[in-house]
Amino acid sequence: MRSRTKSRAAAAVAAAAALLAGPTACGPAATRTAPPSSPTASPTPSASPARSGQEVLSAAYETTRKAESMRAVATVQQDGKPMKVDLSLDRKGNCRGEIRMDGMGRLDVIKSSESVHFRGDETYWRAVAKLKHSPQKQTDQIVAMLAERWVRIPASDPRAAPMTGSCDLSKLTSGFDHPSPLARRGETATVDGKPTVAVTSPAKQGTQTDYVATQGKPYVLKSTLMGDSPGEALFSAFDTPVDTAAPKDADVLDMSKLGGPAGESI
Repeated sequence: MRSRTKSRAAAAVAAAAALLAGPTACGPAATRTAPPSSPTASPTPSASPARSGQEVLSAAYETTRKAESMRAVATVQQDGKPMKVDLSLDRKGNCRGEIRMDGMGRLDVIKSSESVHFRGDETYWRAVAKLKHSPQKQTDQIVAMLAERWVRIPASDPRAAPMTGSCDLSKLTSGFDHPSPLARRGETATVDGKPTVAVTSPAKQGTQTDYVATQGKPYVLKSTLMGDSPGEALFSAFDTPVDTAAPKDADVLDMSKLGGPAGESI
């Protein structure tokens, strides 16, 4: 039986990992979209006490899959290292957020249909230089020129391919498919101030718990996995447009004006 929680958290991390690794192939905190306030919602029939755990999850998975956009905040293990992902993304391929990985620092990303902007901290660029086996002098140059600086790549540029294919909401929600017939309703809980009901299911690597909203639309608001590879994913800002406004910083490095990869152009 496949671990769907791992699929969701891992899907968010897989996208982040590609984003994290994408700029390394090029050589060289985003503003997060806040969920809008809403009036008090009525209880959702899909989470009615008369429904089984499988029925609750079936309705929740379908509702969550239909979202045009959402914010995913995940904390999982990637290659044995902790990774934290905070991405707002939609079905048009737009995304905005932040990725942090132990040993790789921080990477901010803004992707629209026209361009990809990314900004790494010093730790990120030193890790990139290490992966490229750059000598110390060049590493220091890369850090001096690129740390905490926004870099722009046209979305049509082949060098942006690892990133343009990463902000895919369909892939992220692909784990919301068929709930286990063993799914069991649990206690009520509050997730980000919203009432939910917990539904626990067996997973390949442990025990998965989905927290389904009991007011308004029955979105999955949180998924956790307890076991060999524990992880957690929070979902919010459903159907909220993703802010893809370009950074206002005037000192953006435009890679379309460089003859080669940024790290090699210093």
